[in-house]
Amino acid sequence: MEHDNDQQHSSANLGLDPNRLSMLGTDGTRFRIIPAEIKGFWKKRREVVYGFLIVLFLILPWTKINGVQTILLDIPNRKFALFGIKFWAHDAPMIFLLLALFVFGLTLVTSVWGRVWCGWACPQTVFIDFIYRRIERWIEGNYIERRRRDKAELSLEKVLRLSLKWFLFFLVSSAIAHSFAAYFVGSEPLVSWVYSGDISTHQTTFWIVLFITAVLLFDFGWFREQFCIIMCPYGRFQSVLMDQRSLAVLYDEKRGEPRKGALPLDKPRGDCVSCSRCVQVCPTGIDIRKGLQMECIACTACIDACDDIMRKVNKPEGLIKYSTVSGKKNQFYKGRQLIYTVLTASSFIVLLYLVSTRKSVDVAILRAKETPYQLIDTADGKRILNHFKLHSKNQSIHDLKQQIVLPPDLNLEIKTQSNPYIVKAGESTTTHFFILFDSKILEASGSKKINLTIKTVSEVTEESILTQEISLIGPNPVKDGL
Repeated sequence: MEHDNDQQHSSANLGLDPNRLSMLGTDGTRFRIIPAEIKGFWKKRREVVYGFLIVLFLILPWTKINGVQTILLDIPNRKFALFGIKFWAHDAPMIFLLLALFVFGLTLVTSVWGRVWCGWACPQTVFIDFIYRRIERWIEGNYIERRRRDKAELSLEKVLRLSLKWFLFFLVSSAIAHSFAAYFVGSEPLVSWVYSGDISTHQTTFWIVLFITAVLLFDFGWFREQFCIIMCPYGRFQSVLMDQRSLAVLYDEKRGEPRKGALPLDKPRGDCVSCSRCVQVCPTGIDIRKGLQMECIACTACIDACDDIMRKVNKPEGLIKYSTVSGKKNQFYKGRQLIYTVLTASSFIVLLYLVSTRKSVDVAILRAKETPYQLIDTADGKRILNHFKLHSKNQSIHDLKQQIVLPPDLNLEIKTQSNPYIVKAGESTTTHFFILFDSKILEASGSKKINLTIKTVSEVTEESILTQEISLIGPNPVKDGL
């Protein structure tokens, strides 16, 4: 009886007035939406997806691929890493393609599958449903008890429960904030800063993490569905991206109407028994029976709730289900979805090509712009000097050591400021070097092609060897008598 009364009270407040938002009471004030717990086919699958995404989010910044943090977005130092692939600020085309892939991909998914992102992958939904509401259930009880306590007068028990709940919210928010910060400053530096306890040295990072913790605590702990309804722009975009063939959570009005209580008992009725269970379980407080709404995040809670009721009254499941307004589904290869598919695939293919052809170290050797050669007097007689410039671009995220190696059988001598030399991560350097050689190695044309070897060594990768052909030039040995 208490359960029925609570349902009736909630049904009178949740989403039944089309002229106001679902989270607002009749007087315009916001009331706290406490959705009922539900079990079912879709709930189990969402729990698996949520758990996987949370573990993935928490693990990625603390793992490495090819000696580099799996995902690193170091904006101040303009270096980025994504699953072992390194990017720098000068890799703007590839960064643009990554963003384009996400935007076009999300557009395609939305046009075909509706708001699957909101209900299955959005951090707002994932963290609140999988973590924060679990904490509430552990401390304050099921949804009926939580609704009662929410309306009850302030007491010592209520204060203690609220204090414990918000303390756990703070711990979880802090853990999420630190993991989030690790994506941008690096997990290893972050751990060392935390253990050092030296706030003054890293004040900026400390205040950013504290600010993120406060935002998460406010949003996931209190603001909740207001963000989805008021602030999130994606709900507005869906009206442009979705059409009558886009998949959505819909109520079968033909089968359900007229619902119980709408007509006298002697008139034929639809399958809807007016239990309002779909409203009870909705995290945004809407009534799915009113049709597709901006506030719906497609979390499928109403599907499981309605199927449970249908089983109890011996009626077929699917009164609320994944469906489309027109009864037909969008296809990836038709209409505007084809355009989205082509744009998404093109972005992926071009990005894949650029990444596969991209070298971690790019080397180019050019002849210096001056006299082609010089004759130098040495203790062994006259020798020829050629001047070259070696341009090295380090695309990796680590400093590299390079060394110029000459062929050992031609009695060549290299003159340079330092050999080996260091190329900083993400930077380009130009190294001037001179090659001193005897004129007798020259061919009749006054030149000699040789293979110059550039050895590259990193602390975390194996030695790589690049070979480039260059031409040594000098006076014609026959004509000039050398």
